[in-house]
Amino acid sequence: MTGKHVLMAAAMAALPVFALSAQTFTRGEPVPATMPLGDKPGNPIVDMPPGQKLISPFGERPAFSPKGDRLAFIGKSYGDAFEYDMATGRVHNLTDHAPSEGYLRVSYLADGSYTLLGPRILGKTREETRMGRIELFWMDAQASRAPVPLGITVFEGVAVSPRSNMIAWSQFTPPSQGQKPATTIYTARVAVNGASAKLEDVRKIVTTTECFVEAQDFLPGDKGLTMPCYNFGTGPSGVVTKILSVDFATKKITEYPTPPDLYAEVEAILPDGKRTMVECAQDRAKGMDLCVLDLDPKKPRYTRMTDIVQYGGWKYGNPVVHPNGRIMAAQVGSANVIDAGVGQGIVLMDLATDF
Repeated sequence: MTGKHVLMAAAMAALPVFALSAQTFTRGEPVPATMPLGDKPGNPIVDMPPGQKLISPFGERPAFSPKGDRLAFIGKSYGDAFEYDMATGRVHNLTDHAPSEGYLRVSYLADGSYTLLGPRILGKTREETRMGRIELFWMDAQASRAPVPLGITVFEGVAVSPRSNMIAWSQFTPPSQGQKPATTIYTARVAVNGASAKLEDVRKIVTTTECFVEAQDFLPGDKGLTMPCYNFGTGPSGVVTKILSVDFATKKITEYPTPPDLYAEVEAILPDGKRTMVECAQDRAKGMDLCVLDLDPKKPRYTRMTDIVQYGGWKYGNPVVHPNGRIMAAQVGSANVIDAGVGQGIVLMDLATDF
């Protein structure tokens, strides 16, 4: 084991294993009875429970590197991308060497290079930029060159395979001539050639009009994809979600039922491929926690992993799981934000081994 790996192991070991009193939700249970919004005094960023550590006082949308030795994140929406070294605890800017309109997301490809999402040209409104101007960029593993545009616009996020440079994304089609708005899922491979890259083997997977879907995570063997499904403007906090997956071979879509009155947005899949993290809340505009969902459509068990809503007005979001399955990173911040995905700090959490 190298000196660097020893330091990284020590840093990970410094986070004690914890299990917040796991509350298990089953289909049909009254969620308001189990996830009430609290009024506990204090600041949850300062008063963190055992097993949690604030590693950056700013930032949102974290992503682990393929080896788990680094953690990339966005400093602020339409800002620069940053990287945290798990061994040294140092943070450095990844994108300040190249002018841009800023980025919303960063992730790692399997070869260690980066993908970035952001606009080349801002729209006239925030909504126009978010829905139609967000492009996919590639950047070399050394973050030494300007990000390269890959020629596509993306609705929300990009899924990246941990096994290859395969990616998946969703494109939004606005309504026209009586047609409903739609989202279409595509897959492709990012082919890297020295200082440049391009998309190859682009495939159309499925189009949905009943809700807007986002590419989230690849299922084991890259045979399918988990997807949040958004119905905007139909719920108490402005959106109702479903948790779906799609099989690439059959194009079959599977739904994992959500308990009544629970906002549940699928996030990072766990390394075993059988469970996934979920943002869970009664009303995400007032507070949000993190749950684990068993990916079994007949027994979709939800296990609560955090309890930040006890403070009221706070939320965790955008969790990602370390390749070893024992550490999770997430953003923390106020629940009262303009855009989904806005965070005010990055937290590392030790995952319990018995949930």
